[in-house]
Amino acid sequence: MTDHTIYSESREIQTLYRPQAEQLGMELHHRSGGLEGQVDGDICQGRFQANPAGPHCLVIWHDITFLREMDFNEYAVTDYACLTLDESPASNHAPYGLQPCTKQEGNMVSLVQQAGTVTNHMPAGFRSRTRSICILPDYFMELENQWPGQVKGLFDAFCQPWPSDIALAASTALSKFAPGRQGQTEFLIKAHIDLLLARLAQSSSAFVQSHEPSHDRDLVQQVKAHIRSHLGGDLSIDRIAQSLYVGRTRLCLAFKRETGTSLARYIREQRMDRARHFLSSTEEDVAWIGRQVGYMRPSSFSAAFTRKTRISPIAWREHCNRVE
Repeated sequence: MTDHTIYSESREIQTLYRPQAEQLGMELHHRSGGLEGQVDGDICQGRFQANPAGPHCLVIWHDITFLREMDFNEYAVTDYACLTLDESPASNHAPYGLQPCTKQEGNMVSLVQQAGTVTNHMPAGFRSRTRSICILPDYFMELENQWPGQVKGLFDAFCQPWPSDIALAASTALSKFAPGRQGQTEFLIKAHIDLLLARLAQSSSAFVQSHEPSHDRDLVQQVKAHIRSHLGGDLSIDRIAQSLYVGRTRLCLAFKRETGTSLARYIREQRMDRARHFLSSTEEDVAWIGRQVGYMRPSSFSAAFTRKTRISPIAWREHCNRVE
């Protein structure tokens, strides 16, 4: 693998293609604003291309023939939405372990890929030829921040059937993303995707307005109750999502929509509020208070408290005592 990368790519973007390329022994090169690769080895033969559409979206095209049976692993550090047009030969033997998806137009499917590792068992002779748009959660969050109230529910829409006209438009847009195509700039690719999402947002708004708000409110209330009862324990977003049987991205988007703040920030604020309460109402030492709000090391608690309040825990307590 070369050191060439799509500009300032994030780890979330890298995991959409780099581990897969390494498994296939494919070397990637930076060309024409994207990445291209070709492989002709004992494992497989074929080509690959990836083009960015901003920092949170990647368009991927590949045509790979597996020469021998293998377990092919895909890994993602976060949930992401995916739209895929499958142009593989109809004579293919079906691979095992493919993810559940929603059939849209023709051979096009959409899905929300959960974070973690997925293993697909590829038979010898299997040819995989697909075009995909992979969209990270931050893409949807930026749209919601830029157009409040106008683009709700887009992430979840990738788990639902689309109106036929939008599905057809999406299939047409995907078919235009081809390796080596002239004028295939990042600006134009992103414009196609933004237009597609705008149409999807318009069509799904009625469904979102009638179904999503009450569900989001219930979910956020469950999250807040969970946080209150677990302030001294593991409050990682992944753990909360697992406890409530909901995807991490679904959880974060719903919480931001309902509260206007991120889940991570809310957790920090709740911990500091509880810490201030203990400092002003008890004589317990700083180490004990830190443990009650999830900090096993006193130094970590003191640093977090000082960042939030601009004053150390001990100084806060002294100030409270003077006021009283």
